Amino acid sequence: MPVLRRGLWPALALGSLLAFSSAITPASAQAPGPTPAPSVATAARALWPQDRSDVKPDPALRYGVLPNGMRYVLMHNATPPGQISLRLRFNVGSLMETDKEQGLAHFIEHSTFDGSTHVKPHEIIKILERHGLAFGPDTNAFTNFDETVYQLDLPKANAETLNTGLFLMRETAGEVDFDKDAFENERGVVLGEERSRDGPGLHIARKAFAFRFDGQLVPRRFPIGDVDVIKTAPRERLVNFYHRYYRPSRATFVAVGDFDLDAMEAKVRERFADWKPVGPDGAEPDLGKLKTRAEETRLVVEPGAPSIVSISWVTPPDLADDSLANRRRDVIRSLGLKVLNRRLDRIASGA
Repeated sequence: MPVLRRGLWPALALGSLLAFSSAITPASAQAPGPTPAPSVATAARALWPQDRSDVKPDPALRYGVLPNGMRYVLMHNATPPGQISLRLRFNVGSLMETDKEQGLAHFIEHSTFDGSTHVKPHEIIKILERHGLAFGPDTNAFTNFDETVYQLDLPKANAETLNTGLFLMRETAGEVDFDKDAFENERGVVLGEERSRDGPGLHIARKAFAFRFDGQLVPRRFPIGDVDVIKTAPRERLVNFYHRYYRPSRATFVAVGDFDLDAMEAKVRERFADWKPVGPDGAEPDLGKLKTRAEETRLVVEPGAPSIVSISWVTPPDLADDSLANRRRDVIRSLGLKVLNRRLDRIASGA
């Protein structure tokens, strides 16, 4: 079924016979080049996005920034009662990797569960299990193109469980030691994950991204990485990447749950106050330029996948500040695409 979608990350569908068509991008729509990302130091001093917008945040949210640059957002929510969710987001993903580091952002995400300065290798999971957390449903993490996020869902809002959760989040932030034996073991785990994902879906996604974003960095930085890099990367390379990007100025801590806001804020400020960056800050990636292109068609044959036809277009990113007017515009565009997709669906479902 043909489906039109809009956005930087177009939805990728599986197909044994897959055609991608890129509409012409007029010269008048071309950006002069990638908009330079602000330096991390500048970002740390910048206002919150809502301070430059007429979209006001929920007054129940409490925003703050520590002297070291780490941001935090807290919200009391007693539904369900007696539970707390913690998230620690780092402004780093596979796009920050060099050619020799492909896959290290994801590798580091795995390694954080293998021990740290104050936790012996393989003890983190045991600590969490003693507090009623299961790996997967309650404890997890993910790495994307531009972010790495650690997740803890605490089944109990008591002081002991909360303190343990904050302690482990702080260990993730700057204290991972990449134990040699655990590091080598994790290498095999990451390679196993790559093998499990190496199927028709990933093959088509890589080819689709390479076609749609020709000449840009994204197609060459899938988070799963490069097998040869994962197999051979020395420990020191991971440590270097970790210190360049796991820094207070790149981190945002989020807590939502059944707790007192003042008490939680005090705990967060106390727990993360001593976190200091190590070495120089990591560089921002050069994402490449958007090319002016005529209509193009690409045929991809992938055995074992269903057939689909996709039409897509790529435009420069909209970097305007959030606003009510922009949201209204986006809703109208979204509704228009939904109407069109419904009509295409009826055609595809007919004789």
